[in-house]
Amino acid sequence: MTSDKRHVYAFYFCLETDAFCVYISAGLTVLFSGVFMMPEAHQDAIQILVFCVALIILAIFTPFVLKALKKNKTSTPADQIAARESDKLTESIQTPPREKVLQPVTTSSEAVLSGDEAATVEKALLKTRENFWGRIKNAFSSNAVKPLDDVEEVLYTADIGSTTVQSLMSHLDETLSSSDKKDLDTVKKTLREKILSILHASNGSVEHDHLAIPQRIKWAAEGPTVLMIVGVNGAGKTTTIGKLSALMAGQGKRVLVAAGDTFRAAAQNQLKVWTDRAQVEIFSPEGVTDPSAVAFDAVAKAKAQNYDLVIVDTAGRLHTQVNLMEELKKVKRVMAKNSPEAPHNVWIVLDANSGQNALIQAREFHQALNLTGVILTKMDGTAKGGVVIGISNELKIPIKILGIGERIHDLKPFSQQEYVDSII
Repeated sequence: MTSDKRHVYAFYFCLETDAFCVYISAGLTVLFSGVFMMPEAHQDAIQILVFCVALIILAIFTPFVLKALKKNKTSTPADQIAARESDKLTESIQTPPREKVLQPVTTSSEAVLSGDEAATVEKALLKTRENFWGRIKNAFSSNAVKPLDDVEEVLYTADIGSTTVQSLMSHLDETLSSSDKKDLDTVKKTLREKILSILHASNGSVEHDHLAIPQRIKWAAEGPTVLMIVGVNGAGKTTTIGKLSALMAGQGKRVLVAAGDTFRAAAQNQLKVWTDRAQVEIFSPEGVTDPSAVAFDAVAKAKAQNYDLVIVDTAGRLHTQVNLMEELKKVKRVMAKNSPEAPHNVWIVLDANSGQNALIQAREFHQALNLTGVILTKMDGTAKGGVVIGISNELKIPIKILGIGERIHDLKPFSQQEYVDSII
């Protein structure tokens, strides 16, 4: 046998063995080479012996080889996945990240499940209507001698506020005759007119009912508009800021949200979730614990980078905490140093379910900050929507927005006529 043939046999033998059989293959190759160099008289016998030994070795190691091959085949997908992930990691390191481009969010892009009816103010105020007008109707249907006495009791328990109840009852007493006071339709008409006049005094004429939410914001003549949002914890302040941000971004406005609630780390995290969802920028500098500093720097950034609207979140202070209320006053003063008219809007977020307490909160915040607007949240499902009348009558603060659901487009501009039609 020639030298070339010996090399071919040796190469073939190495190919047929697994990695851990390399040493055996090498040994057999050497053995084959030695045999082929022996005299031809002994080669035949030695070759038979060698092949027998080789068969025995193969019989011993074949199960191990097959097991190793099977294991290697099973692990192949995992190895491929690991290789792909490694390639992605290498590519991400070598390729600089692209800057995230935030697209405006519109309410129309929000998914609505099939069968999911759009929320309306009328539907949201059904329980308030039952608690208000439903009980007034019952007072007249009970054949009471003086149904207005029962009407007065209903008004006192409708979270309107004692001052407003006295105003309504005085109007009924002075306007209606003895017979009219017993007529349900006449009492209803008179109440509607009086409530509408109260709402007009603080919210303007009925023409304002048609204004969209962006038109209810007082916009700066020059530079960014600053909207300061205040309210107690749990009123829905963070959620409202997120929805407002999305709505304004959908109108093509550049919005910057200042995370001014530095007292609670959770508040900043929640606000970050909402701003990510709304695809607007949040201003939350690390290590800054002074809310006034956050507000001041946010306004400065907005001026430098041509933002249209700055929404300043604040800590959920209780109206009874004097020191914390003083901190709010400081935040307001500091922003004015950066922009003389800032904040252009100071809106309070109130939970409609808190009833009379919402009126008390509005009064205290108004005394400290001179509120310019009210957002009433959680109107859906509450029976205490009468607080709208009390706030308008006692404080003369315009009601800007009603929150009637969880979705972005469930923020509704307040309509005086729609509100009155829904409760009486």
